[in-house]
Amino acid sequence: MKTKLFLVIAFLSGGILFGQDSLKVNQQKRRLISTTPLNPQVEKVNGLAVGLGFDSKYLAKDQNTVKLQTVNGLNLELNPLGLLFCMFYDPSKSANVEYVQVNGLNISLSGYLRGVSHNGVSVSLYNYGHTMNGLMGSLLHFDTEKSKGVFVTGLFFSSNELKGLSISAFNNAEILKGVQLGFVNRNTEGKGLQIGLVNKSKKMKGLQIGFWNRNGKRTLPFINFRS
Repeated sequence: MKTKLFLVIAFLSGGILFGQDSLKVNQQKRRLISTTPLNPQVEKVNGLAVGLGFDSKYLAKDQNTVKLQTVNGLNLELNPLGLLFCMFYDPSKSANVEYVQVNGLNISLSGYLRGVSHNGVSVSLYNYGHTMNGLMGSLLHFDTEKSKGVFVTGLFFSSNELKGLSISAFNNAEILKGVQLGFVNRNTEGKGLQIGLVNKSKKMKGLQIGFWNRNGKRTLPFINFRS
């Protein structure tokens, strides 16, 4: 009888301890509020992420071992050195690895680097993110891998693939399915509409409206069209 009672107590005690350990591990992986850069143990933030941004994680030596971290809610970046990142960061030299996904609202004094993707609304100084979906505004520069939605920036917009609308002084897209609106608009292969002073494309199907237009088949002033 004593032996059976001892086994029952041991079993219950072990279950309680295991449950406490599991709860601690789960709390480490999932946070309601977290600072950025995110702790490597954090897998998901459902609420608020606030801090300097996700920059330091991207300096990991082995990019292939980085696990995807997710922020659902508000991401608030208060990095006072954002302008320096914009001046010296070269997205073409960054590994094409996605390591953070933000779903919701982003407000930043700096901006995303190449390993960050976003779904929702973003307002930032610049944006060098990976995949951007939604309504995005930046003061200076956009340079992303994939863009889907509406993008407004003060100086330059560049994307390997744009589906939607880009409004900027200078727009460039390798593949365009949508609208480019600015002083100078470029794409390698496009389908849609370009409105600007100069519109250039190697292979454009759609309408070009501007002072000078080239669609790969012909070059015309004011209006150019190819079906």
